[in-house]
Amino acid sequence: MKFKQSAYILFLLFAGLVAHAAVTVTAQFQPKVIPLGDKAQYVVSIKETSSSGRPETERITSLPIPQSGGLSLRNGRVSNSQQSAFINGKAEHSITQNLIIEASAPRVGNFTIPSYTFSYKGETYTAPAATLQVTERPADAPPPVNELIYLKVEAPNELYIGQTARIELKLYVHEQARYRGYDDFTRNADGFTISDLPEGTDQLERIGNYRYQVITWPLTITPIQSGAQNLNFEFSIVADLPNQRNRRSPFGGNSPFGGSIFNDFFSTRSERFNLFNEPTQINVLPLPQTGKPESFSGAIGDFSIQVSTDANDSRVGEPIMLSLKVSGSGNFDRINGPTLPESATWRNYEPESTMEASPANPLAGVKRFDYVFIPQQAGKHSLPEVKFSFFDPEEKKYIELSAPPISVEVKPSLQARAPVSATTAPNQPQTKNEPVPNKTLSPEEVLLTLDYRPQTSAPTGFGILKQPVFYTFNAVTGIALFAAGLLLYKRKRLATDLEYANQHAARAELKTSLATARSTEDPDAFYRAAQVSVRLAAGLHFKQNLRAAEFSQLEALFRSKPIADSVITAAQKLFSQADAVRFSGSKSESNDLRTARQHLDTILKAL
Repeated sequence: MKFKQSAYILFLLFAGLVAHAAVTVTAQFQPKVIPLGDKAQYVVSIKETSSSGRPETERITSLPIPQSGGLSLRNGRVSNSQQSAFINGKAEHSITQNLIIEASAPRVGNFTIPSYTFSYKGETYTAPAATLQVTERPADAPPPVNELIYLKVEAPNELYIGQTARIELKLYVHEQARYRGYDDFTRNADGFTISDLPEGTDQLERIGNYRYQVITWPLTITPIQSGAQNLNFEFSIVADLPNQRNRRSPFGGNSPFGGSIFNDFFSTRSERFNLFNEPTQINVLPLPQTGKPESFSGAIGDFSIQVSTDANDSRVGEPIMLSLKVSGSGNFDRINGPTLPESATWRNYEPESTMEASPANPLAGVKRFDYVFIPQQAGKHSLPEVKFSFFDPEEKKYIELSAPPISVEVKPSLQARAPVSATTAPNQPQTKNEPVPNKTLSPEEVLLTLDYRPQTSAPTGFGILKQPVFYTFNAVTGIALFAAGLLLYKRKRLATDLEYANQHAARAELKTSLATARSTEDPDAFYRAAQVSVRLAAGLHFKQNLRAAEFSQLEALFRSKPIADSVITAAQKLFSQADAVRFSGSKSESNDLRTARQHLDTILKAL
């Protein structure tokens, strides 16, 4: 009994020592002096020291950092380090949590972040004031970061709504820097549909007295809204940049920035940061209504057509193919085959389409539409005239192309029954219907008639109605025709109804972002996907474009409709936590992500 009491007392003493580990907080800029155009690191270090065991840290998710005269703080992250020392037989264990945020200044001068308090493990601590001095840039200093590595967008100034155009993203890397790759790519272009980011090409380019490595990513964009539309991109990249000065780290060998940041002047330091293109805006014009042909279905570009058939003659009931080839450059993904009329002479079907894109130019190629026509009467007939129209953005007018009707000689069907002789003996089998004897068929006729040769006659009358296969065949055929009709209607509406196309694209994007939010365990990826999901769901609910909406705008819309306060509170918490994670670079615990996913589900159910 006494042994248990002694052990319990020792346990309490040990727990008390661990609980009262010493905590110190520092805040400083590294380096403290920078030339204008360079960036510094604002570092808040929380160090816990204990002689009884390694302390356990509490992850910081946000800091109430005051603003300081236009100083920009962004791209936050967290770094941890630990150390154990034994001095005169006594152990001392320490662990340091560093919150590192990129700082840049708009002008020369001193910028001070005043002291502030924050909560850590239930206690209140104070981060001391820190000052950054920004000087004029010396002549022998390396180029600033925005000259060492930057992103440009090469895009047209003006497009028509629905016009597909090629743009290029170009990353310029100074010869004193080294590009390591990118972690994330984000598009902020609600007025466009944009192709996926392909593999980039690499080349060298001389600009002034320096050489730059230029990585180029070609993309295609299609405007879906008229007016001035923003086209902005963001890369999260890793690069080695030249140092500014030779100085030793006050953190020693355990610097949260890595040892390379404090090397010689022309040595490099590896950094991860977000890179944005200069604000780019494209003026999107509506298509003119004057001069629009009835055959226009959304084609924009420069095209030519060619019409042909696979044969010059046919027989009643035997198919013949009419092919339309559309060649040129433009928005092939929005080009549908023209609708050709039916008549008593021909029975025709919706065309099958194939696309052959040019490997050198994603906007160029040939799109082929194959129509099947089945003649109903013998004689000399003409396939219908084919009309195809498009809008030429260079000429700024509609152009209609037409191919004249093609004449086809239609012969009687070979499936007519041969006459039966009246003197046929009763004990002789009746002769099957066969093709006309002594007739030499061409290879085309052989192929066309192969599937249409008469088979053994089926029972006459209504006996087939008693066969299950009859009903199964008709049911399957009916379902297939109904599905094909829905698909064609959907394709036509996507090509002609821009609002429907935008809503369709938003639903597809919502499905992707929601899948990411429900599967990822990375807090930054989760909150980014969650915000996108809420904005898209709200946009579909309110029939507005809310892809770039802030929470204040969403809150106003939520309150304008009968949406519960609990849903608005959940959205506020989700957006606040997303901003905190994105700003401080902290990583939420699994419990936090589970709670955030519950908030997300609550919001989406309400919308």
